[in-house]
Amino acid sequence: MIMQANTSQEIGRVIGTERKPSTAYTFQFWARPRERIGIGSIVRVEAVVDDAQVTVYGIVVEAFAFNDLESPLHEFLSMGGDATITPPTMREDIRMFQAAVLRREPEEPVGAVPIGRVYLASEDDVQKALRTNEFRQQFGIACGCYGGKDNPVPVHLHRDFLLGSEAGHLNITGTSGLAAKTSYILFLLKSIFTHSKTTPGAPTVATLLFNTKGGDLLYLDKEPEHVISPDQVEIYHRCGIEPTPFENVEYYAPYKHVANGELNTVRFGAEVEEGNPTRPFAFGLQDIMDNFEVLVGREDLDAKAAGFLGYLKDKYVLAQGKLPGSGGERQAKTLGELTDIIKAELRQADNGEGKGVQHPLTMRKVLNRLTNLQHRYSGLISHDGKTLGPLSKRFEPGSVVVVDVSQLHSDAKDLVFSAFISQIQDLMEDRKLGVDRLIVVVDELNKYAPSGGGETYVLSALKDISARGRYMGLTLFGAQQFRSRVDKEVVGNSASHAFGHIEAEELAQPGYSYFTPAVKEKLATLPTGEVLIKHPHFAQPIFVRFPIPPCLRGSDGLRKYPRAADRSLRELVAERARQMRGNPNEIADLLSKMAEDNDMANLLRELHRAPVDADAVAIIRQYGKVSVAPRKEPRAVLDDDVDPFA
Repeated sequence: MIMQANTSQEIGRVIGTERKPSTAYTFQFWARPRERIGIGSIVRVEAVVDDAQVTVYGIVVEAFAFNDLESPLHEFLSMGGDATITPPTMREDIRMFQAAVLRREPEEPVGAVPIGRVYLASEDDVQKALRTNEFRQQFGIACGCYGGKDNPVPVHLHRDFLLGSEAGHLNITGTSGLAAKTSYILFLLKSIFTHSKTTPGAPTVATLLFNTKGGDLLYLDKEPEHVISPDQVEIYHRCGIEPTPFENVEYYAPYKHVANGELNTVRFGAEVEEGNPTRPFAFGLQDIMDNFEVLVGREDLDAKAAGFLGYLKDKYVLAQGKLPGSGGERQAKTLGELTDIIKAELRQADNGEGKGVQHPLTMRKVLNRLTNLQHRYSGLISHDGKTLGPLSKRFEPGSVVVVDVSQLHSDAKDLVFSAFISQIQDLMEDRKLGVDRLIVVVDELNKYAPSGGGETYVLSALKDISARGRYMGLTLFGAQQFRSRVDKEVVGNSASHAFGHIEAEELAQPGYSYFTPAVKEKLATLPTGEVLIKHPHFAQPIFVRFPIPPCLRGSDGLRKYPRAADRSLRELVAERARQMRGNPNEIADLLSKMAEDNDMANLLRELHRAPVDADAVAIIRQYGKVSVAPRKEPRAVLDDDVDPFA
């Protein structure tokens, strides 16, 4: 992929043989062995046809080398079977290359590539060949650099074909740990944000990233510890990007348990939290009702149960409904309140009243599933029934929101993805996101949108984004190790594609058949920091280089900000009580939430066994109905005649 700036450097000529003639979209040419040209190099063909100048741009997709030997046996016999001797006559050899057409001037008529002179492409030639000269000033988003380290040429994607609305979405494939999928997405996001700031009339952009494993996305606002080489800095500068960490980054994680306030994340350390703390997210009652199918499993939600849930939602969640009998009017705001309503309905049904709503067995089934949710998804369900997290406010232009789900089990991840995506779709349709374009980054698509599997809620949402998202301003950046195992609709609706290092077993799948053997072999050995880009404005995929992200790597961040020792529930509550001194309402709210989740008894038992801060004991005593026995070390004890859950 070497390129020279001198447009007059002739390297060879087009050849067309009887067996392999030139076609309208492929041609072959020979070049001297000393010419630095290989797979991915862009060339320019100049020829005169019927007194008219014809220029054809092509990209090398195959390479050959041969001499005039008809059989290997001739060479063996001429050297007497001894490979160490110098042959009596040195045979001339040539290099021959197969190229695919990128562009031709004039565009019409589309005929066979003429026999002409071949030149290495200059920077202007690269822009013309990829058609980026027509849009890069106003719509161009740099995606990396073509060419050697001595003269990198920035390559641009068309904004409207990456983010929408003409087309949209990016899909990237590569082996885990070798293809640098996350690194390339971060570089592309830096380029998009830069373009959005510096180009007049460009749409405002924000991004939502799901951190599904490790800590790769949890220190985007921190200075890197690794050294960015001068060659990589040059790529940043040629692309018009400053190699600095991301600005305006927010981190969100679920609770380990809503009651104790500890977050379930690997982003730890007092230093990292001091400047940009991780915020909690949790789902409200309406989110639970909207995603009940994800929570319990589609196979467990029959038509009767779904009908009863719809009845509960319409009558008691979205409105204030009248309970059967003399129960009065109720509206559920929390999961606990909804289960109480079901119990009331069930009592009436058992007494022979309220028939026609649903069979008691179906009601008990729904009650059982809802009760189990509080334990199965304890850190994800809000106790006050309200949605908590990044979608409760508008996105700011240029903002980066990272949602850490790396510590959740697979069912909990499904809930997070489906709930977030459905909420984003609703907000985007109502024009309430705060930005023109929102980029949603999802890794491991072969897990969340598998091919050949059943239709899940998550898969349905991803399909909807890939099909309609570009009209609503929603763009999906998806990544996976195995493209062949991702749903065809999700992959097929992506206008732009990137390929990093890919194992040979994956490359043998039918989806890669349009690559030549040489391109496949190069993909199988592609170094980190290089990808093959396929884009609607490029007639053929192009190899580009990109730099490493200018922010702290996950492994460095986990080492620099280690996790503190786990604290007991007593310590966590005592600390939160101290933090909330002077605000009795918040303390009372904390303790009431713990009581709702049956953790008050555990708290009291721990306080009874272990000494706590005297101020914290006083606060908990005042607002938690706990008395303190006079001892050398203050110990909280449960007052026998007081019910902590009253």
